[in-house]
Amino acid sequence: MILSFCPRWLLATASVTLALHGSLAAQDDSTAIARRIAALATIAIDEYALGVTDGRVVSQDELAEARLFLTEARSLTDRLPDAVRGPAAVPLDTLLARTARLEPAHELRVDVDGLRRVLADGLGIALDPMPQAAPSLRLGARIYGRACAQCHGETGSGDGPTSVALDPPPSDLTDRAALSGTTPLEFFRKISVGVAGTGMPAFEASLSVQERWAVALYAAGLRHRAADRTAGERWVARECRGCDIVFSDFAYLAGVSDDSLAALLEARTGSPVPDAAVAYARTAPAAEALGGSRSLAVRRAVRQVDSMVLVVERLAAEQRLDVAQGKALEAYLAFEAVEADVAARSHQAARGVERTFAELRAAAATGRDVGPRAVAARRALAEAEQVAGAASGARVLFGQSLVIILREGLEAILIIGALTALLVKAGARERTRELGIGVGLALVASLLTAVAFATVIRVSAAGQEAIEGLTMLLASAVLFWVASWMVSKIEAEKWRAFVSAKMRDALGSRRAFALGGVAFLAVYREGVETVLFYGALLGTADGRAGVGAVMGGLVVGAVMLAALYVAMQRFGVRIPLKPFFAVTGALLTVMAVSFAGQGVAELQAAGWVPATPLSLPALPALGVFPTVQTVVAQLTVAAAFAAALIWIFWVRPRPAAVRAGRG
Repeated sequence: MILSFCPRWLLATASVTLALHGSLAAQDDSTAIARRIAALATIAIDEYALGVTDGRVVSQDELAEARLFLTEARSLTDRLPDAVRGPAAVPLDTLLARTARLEPAHELRVDVDGLRRVLADGLGIALDPMPQAAPSLRLGARIYGRACAQCHGETGSGDGPTSVALDPPPSDLTDRAALSGTTPLEFFRKISVGVAGTGMPAFEASLSVQERWAVALYAAGLRHRAADRTAGERWVARECRGCDIVFSDFAYLAGVSDDSLAALLEARTGSPVPDAAVAYARTAPAAEALGGSRSLAVRRAVRQVDSMVLVVERLAAEQRLDVAQGKALEAYLAFEAVEADVAARSHQAARGVERTFAELRAAAATGRDVGPRAVAARRALAEAEQVAGAASGARVLFGQSLVIILREGLEAILIIGALTALLVKAGARERTRELGIGVGLALVASLLTAVAFATVIRVSAAGQEAIEGLTMLLASAVLFWVASWMVSKIEAEKWRAFVSAKMRDALGSRRAFALGGVAFLAVYREGVETVLFYGALLGTADGRAGVGAVMGGLVVGAVMLAALYVAMQRFGVRIPLKPFFAVTGALLTVMAVSFAGQGVAELQAAGWVPATPLSLPALPALGVFPTVQTVVAQLTVAAAFAAALIWIFWVRPRPAAVRAGRG
């Protein structure tokens, strides 16, 4: 066995059973049950391999533990959905029978692999949930000190205060030879479901996925000394250039043992590998080390996506167009995970990837021009990787920060400034508070949404694209409504009549609500991205100087936007009525058309809307993308506005003109 974390409060079997069912009561869903079954079965065969050798029982305790795990897993299958209950029970029954016959462990692992496939494919889930971010060794150390040190000791050598009362005793987590074949993933599984026959209960109910991975990585590193890790870091930097990409990838290294790490290093360097290099590699993917590097995360994602583009080309060449289009979408969504990091450095580079992948998906749908589109997509990915890997001095960070706030805030300021000037012209200055309320709510909602995406709400990349797309389409609709209303008041006589007869009613109810809604949407659609971009940019800032440069750019940009807003308030009201309404209405209409195209493009990126290619230049800033669906959406808004103009200036005035002629 590997771990025995806590005091033996209850008998072994009762401890495991109560922990399992207690957690299931709190998280009674198919995913949790399936993950437990898979973990229990996997651990059972690990224990079985320690208890049975060449058909002989070498440890009755290990064999008994293995069968306890399998029995518990088999009982849990009764709580699975009907579609997977029977298929999951069959391999478990087989495993129980084969362990009773003392068959070889390596043959039993085939049945475990089959069980895991049944659960994963049948429920469409990942059986080993990965952390949302690289695990933190500091967090792992805190949890270890609170939950594990009483048994395993402060250093992990199994000499904690309660260890003398435990039978079997806690494992020695510093035994490098015994644990060289063990992975952090195995630690994670045992921390999650506990260890039968010992005093270690399950921690799935009391620790989050992120916390369990943190303590798993920390415990897996206790077999190595800090001094060895430092020496190993120097060796890897000197002898294995490019290894930082591999060693920053926690999702990959979580399932790699120390022995495999040594073999990987030897294969890459062609020379003997010191133990210190393995010690460094073991915890290198932690948040405090390479795992916390946003630049490396972008480079990993880009290389993964680049390989997926090659698959798209191959599938298209084989005329498997539906699969090719799906793979192209999957590739772009993989890039979405790091898009904010790229956009924080270069909005143009991020837009380039978005545009070229839209073209690649459209080409994959028809099978035409896939090769050139794939080349363009890979070229855009290379540019994104170069941008992410560029050094970030204080001046560069200041400039990037300034560009972000100006780029994301300019549209919102123009809309809010125009609407504020409108209210002032209408003599309803007091109604500007509706705009202020909309802006304030949008700022709060932006911050809360960004924090929720990063911490609580585990929305997929496709889900985030869909949310952005729907928000843009809603903003387009509201902007169109307000723009049409403004243009209808373009004639001075109509405006004066409106002000004198309907001002209080119109601005006091629906119109004020609409204006406040426009302010909210204008700020909210930019606000979430802005918060995420600044989070990414701060992640690349080293030390106080870097953070200060980012905040300095933010402050200077905010001041510039505020100055623009004040100028619009001061000079906007002096513009003659007709030009003011014409320019403002045109501005809002252009934005409504742009938002319509961008909204449909986001839904295409999420896979909600198909993408039919067109031979048009792509202008993402104006929402122009080379697909039938985006263009149709924009033409629909433009046609609706044209119809509104015809109604306002030609159809509606005719009855009055006819009446005047008759009179």
